[in-house]
Amino acid sequence: MIRPATWEEFPHLVDIWLRASQQAHPFISEAYWRALADDMALRRLPACEVLVLEAGQRVIGFCAMHGDHLEALFVDPEVQSFGYGSGLMAHAMAGHSYITLWVYSRNVRAVSFYRRLGFNIVDEREDPQTGEWESLMAWSR
Repeated sequence: MIRPATWEEFPHLVDIWLRASQQAHPFISEAYWRALADDMALRRLPACEVLVLEAGQRVIGFCAMHGDHLEALFVDPEVQSFGYGSGLMAHAMAGHSYITLWVYSRNVRAVSFYRRLGFNIVDEREDPQTGEWESLMAWSR
């Protein structure tokens, strides 16, 4: 079931985000992700429309939209590769005619995932905080 997140769930969502980020980005230090956790909980998630995915009465993933920009899409690493991320994106795409997102270029799995959903790379930049290249991807109906 996909539904709006509650404020009380944000600590759990940040835990999912942290574990999934560390797994998906071995080229970025664990300390970097840990340093961003409070910002994610207190500033980034509250500024977005956050939807959670429940399975068996347990929140296993979420997506966070800021207007037409996908700020976050994360699934608990324990249950990745079962289509949950695709389900969250299908829900987000049904409610938008255009979506953009930034993804680290070296995260080949994520770039491939978004390409399969119809996203294309439209720009690239170097992230000043990590020195890693990021790709701006866009999708439109």
